[in-house]
Amino acid sequence: MKLSAKTRYAARILLYLANNGFETPVSSSLLASKTGISSQFIEQILRQLRLAGITGSVRGAKGGHILLRKPEDLTFGCIVRLMEGGIELSGCLEKPGNCSRFDACEVRKAWESLQSTLDGVFESITLRDLMHDDRLLL
Repeated sequence: MKLSAKTRYAARILLYLANNGFETPVSSSLLASKTGISSQFIEQILRQLRLAGITGSVRGAKGGHILLRKPEDLTFGCIVRLMEGGIELSGCLEKPGNCSRFDACEVRKAWESLQSTLDGVFESITLRDLMHDDRLLL
């Protein structure tokens, strides 16, 4: 499994917004400058985040984007599900009909165990965990 640039960038944008606080909107141009992501791509990602109720926008001269959810309530699992549509190691785990060998598969239990572990890791990491970490280069 490889996360898309869109997902990685969404995490970077959200972390910047979380570190910025809830009250001061951040312009798209400042986000682009601070995160190294193009303004056009930032707008695409922020639209998706806004529709999901994760970010909001403030109009006007001092407008911009703000984080609407608490950083401790926003897990990487949530971000990945939103941007990728899910966290899936193998298509056979989603629906039994996806694989003709579902009931007789010798490795399905291993895939299920790995999937469960991966889901747990993604759900255990929040934006709060990464905030104000000096090792992060935004």
